[in-house]
Amino acid sequence: MCCLLLAGAAALGARHSGDPPRTGHPVLVAARDLPAGTRLSSADVRLRSWPDELRPAGAFSSGTDVAGRSLAGAVRAGEAVTETRLSGPGLAAGLPPTLRAVPVQVTGGAAGLLHAGEFVDLLVSDPPEAEGVAPPAAHLLAEAIPVLAVTPPPAGADSVAIVVAVDAATALQLAAESGRTLVATLRHPP
Repeated sequence: MCCLLLAGAAALGARHSGDPPRTGHPVLVAARDLPAGTRLSSADVRLRSWPDELRPAGAFSSGTDVAGRSLAGAVRAGEAVTETRLSGPGLAAGLPPTLRAVPVQVTGGAAGLLHAGEFVDLLVSDPPEAEGVAPPAAHLLAEAIPVLAVTPPPAGADSVAIVVAVDAATALQLAAESGRTLVATLRHPP
């Protein structure tokens, strides 16, 4: 009796193993780990077939669609290259209508540690009241803001350009502080 049950289970398993294969479409993926700022070429990407239900929104299916465009953040090998992973049009895709993508130049030790997806506080240094009277102070300009993109700093530079998502009022504050020293501090996501 036990043998009959095992034989029946094996027959059912064999019958279900012939399920039709899932259909898929080509998706452009990173050929290797690529750092933020990489200007994409055909050597950086390859096509893979992905099941339709797993295909990410905004995925590309041709290398010519991304040739010459730059990555907004690092991409791991095998990760799909999507519109939101590239600098330029689409970087602000998915942001609520109340937020703006704003480029900011930041200085300091954390500048080299910043990556797209991190959350930062932005501090601005206050000018000294009078020369030699007191050390300059700083104040909080923006708190818990997401970093959308980071451009790699030039060799030897202690500053980096980042793109952050902020509301309109904060965007105006950032514009008013243009030319002053901004420091980004990494923080835990809100």
